[in-house]
Amino acid sequence: MKTNRIYAAGKLWAKFGMMIVAAAAFTSCGGKAPEGQGRTVLRVAYLPTANYVTSLTQGKTLEEELAKTGAAVEWIGPSEPFTAYNIVTSGNADISSTGTGYLINLIEQDGPWVAFALEKYSGNSQGIAAAPGSGVNSLADLYGKKIGIDGKGATGEYIVNTAFAYAGLDVSKVEKVELIQNDFAAAFTSGRIDALASFDQNFANALAVPGAKKLIDGTEYGSLNWSIHIASTDFAEKHPEVLAAAYRALRAEAARAKAAPEIITNTYRDFGASEEQIAVLKTFDIPQILPLDSQAVADLNRQARQYADYGFIKSAPRNIASHTLDFSGENQGSTD
Repeated sequence: MKTNRIYAAGKLWAKFGMMIVAAAAFTSCGGKAPEGQGRTVLRVAYLPTANYVTSLTQGKTLEEELAKTGAAVEWIGPSEPFTAYNIVTSGNADISSTGTGYLINLIEQDGPWVAFALEKYSGNSQGIAAAPGSGVNSLADLYGKKIGIDGKGATGEYIVNTAFAYAGLDVSKVEKVELIQNDFAAAFTSGRIDALASFDQNFANALAVPGAKKLIDGTEYGSLNWSIHIASTDFAEKHPEVLAAAYRALRAEAARAKAAPEIITNTYRDFGASEEQIAVLKTFDIPQILPLDSQAVADLNRQARQYADYGFIKSAPRNIASHTLDFSGENQGSTD
């Protein structure tokens, strides 16, 4: 069952306002999957981006894996991230997706979340783009200028701090401007900001603007910020076998995307991406689905220390491992 599914033409940036309204409507009325009565239903609050949870909505892979455990799926969304998390924490969904950095914030706040699958990419799908007409050609040119970010301590600010640290530059000499995603396009093209630090479709949208310039991406500054799929602690404790099935489905989807990358770009096209934006998205590397094994936990701990160093959190949480499920034993084949 799919709830509040949105497919409409238009630019990706313009889509988010519509999605938030749809998600808010769902949250206000709640929702259950009628075909799942009498068995476990995995309620998935998916995002308006082409991560593998979202692309699974296009086929039956998740349904087939869940059926092996006697479970069903209900799709809820697409919802912008904070709405999706609220849907889960309010008890109206069981899993969603986020970035590893935001997961660290949730853990530092002792949030009731468990990560069960890491969606890891090279880092070329995140970075900083200079706006057309800004006169900015390097990170150093941003001194005294304005950089758009998605929020304090969020991925955009992580990109800025990590990129400037890598370049040996003083990040305090730039002005970070918090923006909602609906405002990215107008701010980037109107001169309100001189650059945008972002990721995924928003980074692609910026790079697709005539006259924009990529200043740096995550492959250069060694980004540790990747996508991660998370479940409520309550659901994880009650139904680990269902999350194992979801992990297997994500692995299968990653293998499918490696063989046919258009799966990813077609999902963006469904969300209204222009062909100019699609052309940029095609240059981004295909992500892998990996378990939350010891290496993944070590990387999360490294990023948590970065977050503490940047002042995003008071101190790096020491219990990250307890907020993960390692499904290494479910790996069949490779998505590398």
